[in-house]
Amino acid sequence: MAGRIGPNCLIRTVQALGERLGEAEARAWLVAQGHRDLTERLPESMVPEADFHALAGHVLDGLGEEAGLAILDRSGVLTAEYLLAHRIPAPARLLLPHLPARLGLRILARAIGAHAWTFAGSGRFSVRLAGDPVFAIAGCPMCRGRQASRPTCSYYRATFEHLLRRLIHPRLTVAEVACEAVGGAACEFRITLP
Repeated sequence: MAGRIGPNCLIRTVQALGERLGEAEARAWLVAQGHRDLTERLPESMVPEADFHALAGHVLDGLGEEAGLAILDRSGVLTAEYLLAHRIPAPARLLLPHLPARLGLRILARAIGAHAWTFAGSGRFSVRLAGDPVFAIAGCPMCRGRQASRPTCSYYRATFEHLLRRLIHPRLTVAEVACEAVGGAACEFRITLP
Protein backbone atom coordinates (compact mmCIF):
# COMPACT_ATOMS: atom_id res chain seq x y z
CA MET A 1 0.00 0.00 0.00
CA ALA A 2 2.01 2.92 -1.26
CA GLY A 3 -0.85 5.38 -1.79
CA ARG A 4 -1.60 8.43 0.29
CA ILE A 5 -5.00 9.70 1.39
CA GLY A 6 -6.41 12.69 3.22
CA PRO A 7 -5.91 12.82 6.99
CA ASN A 8 -9.61 13.01 7.87
CA CYS A 9 -9.88 9.23 7.91
CA LEU A 10 -7.52 9.23 10.90
CA ILE A 11 -8.59 12.51 12.50
CA ARG A 12 -12.30 11.69 12.47
CA THR A 13 -11.77 8.08 13.58
CA VAL A 14 -9.82 9.34 16.60
CA GLN A 15 -12.66 11.82 17.24
CA ALA A 16 -15.28 9.04 16.97
CA LEU A 17 -13.25 6.85 19.34
CA GLY A 18 -13.19 9.71 21.85
CA GLU A 19 -16.95 10.13 21.59
CA ARG A 20 -17.56 6.40 22.05
CA LEU A 21 -14.95 5.52 24.68
CA GLY A 22 -14.26 8.85 26.35
CA GLU A 23 -11.10 10.82 25.66
CA ALA A 24 -8.86 9.16 28.28
CA GLU A 25 -9.91 5.61 27.39
CA ALA A 26 -9.59 6.35 23.66
CA ARG A 27 -6.03 7.64 24.17
CA ALA A 28 -5.09 4.56 26.21
CA TRP A 29 -6.65 2.27 23.60
CA LEU A 30 -4.79 4.00 20.76
CA VAL A 31 -1.47 3.65 22.60
CA ALA A 32 -2.16 -0.04 23.32
CA GLN A 33 -2.90 -0.62 19.62
CA GLY A 34 0.35 1.02 18.51
CA HIS A 35 -1.10 4.38 17.48
CA ARG A 36 0.61 6.59 20.08
CA ASP A 37 1.39 9.14 17.36
CA LEU A 38 -2.35 9.85 16.99
CA THR A 39 -2.58 10.76 20.69
CA GLU A 40 0.28 13.24 20.44
CA ARG A 41 -0.46 15.05 17.19
CA LEU A 42 -3.06 14.53 14.52
CA PRO A 43 -1.89 14.69 10.90
CA GLU A 44 -2.30 17.88 8.91
CA SER A 45 -1.44 16.58 5.45
CA MET A 46 -1.84 13.47 3.32
CA VAL A 47 -1.10 10.21 5.14
CA PRO A 48 -0.05 6.73 3.99
CA GLU A 49 -3.22 4.75 3.28
CA ALA A 50 -1.63 1.90 5.25
CA ASP A 51 -2.11 4.01 8.40
CA PHE A 52 -5.88 4.08 7.90
CA HIS A 53 -5.93 0.39 6.97
CA ALA A 54 -4.15 -0.41 10.24
CA LEU A 55 -6.33 1.86 12.39
CA ALA A 56 -9.58 0.60 10.84
CA GLY A 57 -8.44 -2.99 11.30
CA HIS A 58 -7.59 -2.36 14.94
CA VAL A 59 -10.96 -0.68 15.51
CA LEU A 60 -12.83 -3.63 13.98
CA ASP A 61 -10.72 -6.34 15.61
CA GLY A 62 -9.95 -4.68 18.92
CA LEU A 63 -13.38 -3.32 19.77
CA GLY A 64 -15.51 -5.98 18.13
CA GLU A 65 -17.23 -5.83 14.79
CA GLU A 66 -20.45 -4.12 15.95
CA ALA A 67 -18.75 -1.39 17.97
CA GLY A 68 -16.02 -1.04 15.34
CA LEU A 69 -18.50 -0.58 12.50
CA ALA A 70 -20.43 1.98 14.56
CA ILE A 71 -17.24 3.95 15.29
CA LEU A 72 -16.16 3.90 11.64
CA ASP A 73 -19.69 4.88 10.61
CA ARG A 74 -19.53 7.87 12.95
CA SER A 75 -16.08 8.73 11.60
CA GLY A 76 -17.57 8.81 8.10
CA VAL A 77 -20.34 11.18 9.21
CA LEU A 78 -17.78 13.45 10.87
CA THR A 79 -15.69 13.41 7.69
CA ALA A 80 -18.72 14.36 5.60
CA GLU A 81 -19.45 17.24 7.98
CA TYR A 82 -15.87 18.45 7.59
CA LEU A 83 -16.12 18.22 3.80
CA LEU A 84 -19.39 20.16 3.81
CA ALA A 85 -17.92 22.88 6.00
CA HIS A 86 -14.48 23.18 4.39
CA ARG A 87 -14.26 21.52 0.98
CA ILE A 88 -17.61 21.82 -0.80
CA PRO A 89 -17.94 25.32 -2.29
CA ALA A 90 -20.86 27.37 -0.95
CA PRO A 91 -22.53 27.72 -4.38
CA ALA A 92 -22.60 23.91 -4.71
CA ARG A 93 -24.02 23.52 -1.18
CA LEU A 94 -26.77 25.98 -2.07
CA LEU A 95 -27.56 24.80 -5.61
CA LEU A 96 -27.34 20.99 -5.50
CA PRO A 97 -30.23 20.39 -3.06
CA HIS A 98 -32.57 22.32 -5.39
CA LEU A 99 -31.78 20.30 -8.50
CA PRO A 100 -33.60 17.10 -9.48
CA ALA A 101 -31.87 14.35 -7.48
CA ARG A 102 -30.41 12.45 -10.44
CA LEU A 103 -29.02 15.61 -12.01
CA GLY A 104 -27.52 16.73 -8.71
CA LEU A 105 -26.03 13.29 -8.18
CA ARG A 106 -24.50 13.30 -11.66
CA ILE A 107 -22.84 16.68 -11.00
CA LEU A 108 -21.64 15.72 -7.51
CA ALA A 109 -20.39 12.30 -8.66
CA ARG A 110 -18.19 14.01 -11.25
CA ALA A 111 -16.69 16.24 -8.54
CA ILE A 112 -16.20 13.29 -6.17
CA GLY A 113 -14.49 11.35 -8.95
CA ALA A 114 -12.14 14.25 -9.64
CA HIS A 115 -11.06 14.20 -5.98
CA ALA A 116 -11.12 10.43 -5.46
CA TRP A 117 -7.36 10.31 -5.06
CA THR A 118 -7.85 11.96 -1.66
CA PHE A 119 -9.81 8.98 -0.28
CA ALA A 120 -9.14 6.05 -2.61
CA GLY A 121 -5.35 6.41 -2.57
CA SER A 122 -3.90 3.68 -4.75
CA GLY A 123 -7.39 2.21 -5.18
CA ARG A 124 -9.59 2.97 -8.17
CA PHE A 125 -12.85 4.88 -7.74
CA SER A 126 -15.61 4.51 -10.30
CA VAL A 127 -19.23 5.58 -10.67
CA ARG A 128 -22.18 3.90 -12.36
CA LEU A 129 -25.19 6.20 -12.67
CA ALA A 130 -27.55 4.00 -14.71
CA GLY A 131 -30.26 2.21 -12.73
CA ASP A 132 -29.44 2.29 -9.04
CA PRO A 133 -26.33 4.47 -8.91
CA VAL A 134 -23.20 2.85 -7.48
CA PHE A 135 -19.91 4.28 -6.24
CA ALA A 136 -17.13 1.67 -6.21
CA ILE A 137 -13.59 1.50 -4.88
CA ALA A 138 -11.42 -1.31 -6.24
CA GLY A 139 -8.34 -1.88 -4.11
CA CYS A 140 -10.08 -0.14 -1.20
CA PRO A 141 -7.51 1.17 1.31
CA MET A 142 -9.77 0.35 4.25
CA CYS A 143 -10.27 -3.37 3.71
CA ARG A 144 -7.63 -4.47 1.21
CA GLY A 145 -6.43 -7.94 2.23
CA ARG A 146 -8.99 -8.20 5.03
CA GLN A 147 -11.40 -11.13 5.35
CA ALA A 148 -14.81 -10.69 6.95
CA SER A 149 -18.26 -12.24 6.99
CA ARG A 150 -19.94 -8.99 5.96
CA PRO A 151 -19.00 -5.64 4.40
CA THR A 152 -16.68 -3.60 6.60
CA CYS A 153 -16.29 -0.26 4.82
CA SER A 154 -18.79 1.63 6.96
CA TYR A 155 -16.50 4.68 6.96
CA TYR A 156 -16.92 5.17 3.20
CA ARG A 157 -20.59 4.20 3.24
CA ALA A 158 -21.39 6.74 5.95
CA THR A 159 -19.30 9.48 4.34
CA PHE A 160 -21.09 9.02 1.01
CA GLU A 161 -24.54 8.75 2.60
CA HIS A 162 -24.22 11.81 4.84
CA LEU A 163 -22.73 13.93 2.07
CA LEU A 164 -25.39 12.86 -0.44
CA ARG A 165 -28.24 13.32 2.05
CA ARG A 166 -27.16 16.87 2.71
CA LEU A 167 -26.54 17.76 -0.94
CA ILE A 168 -28.89 15.57 -3.01
CA HIS A 169 -31.89 14.27 -1.00
CA PRO A 170 -32.43 13.94 2.78
CA ARG A 171 -33.99 10.45 2.51
CA LEU A 172 -31.42 8.96 0.15
CA THR A 173 -29.67 5.82 1.45
CA VAL A 174 -26.32 4.24 0.70
CA ALA A 175 -25.68 0.53 1.29
CA GLU A 176 -22.42 -1.33 0.86
CA VAL A 177 -23.61 -4.16 -1.38
CA ALA A 178 -20.20 -5.67 -2.19
CA CYS A 179 -16.93 -5.60 -0.28
CA GLU A 180 -13.48 -6.89 -1.05
CA ALA A 181 -13.33 -8.20 2.53
CA VAL A 182 -16.07 -10.71 1.68
CA GLY A 183 -14.71 -11.61 -1.74
CA GLY A 184 -16.06 -8.80 -3.91
CA ALA A 185 -14.04 -7.48 -6.84
CA ALA A 186 -14.53 -3.99 -5.38
CA CYS A 187 -16.30 -2.28 -2.51
CA GLU A 188 -19.59 -1.11 -4.00
CA PHE A 189 -21.92 1.45 -2.47
CA ARG A 190 -25.44 1.43 -3.92
CA ILE A 191 -27.29 4.74 -3.76
CA THR A 192 -31.07 4.51 -3.42
CA LEU A 193 -33.02 7.64 -4.24
CA PRO A 194 -36.55 7.95 -2.79
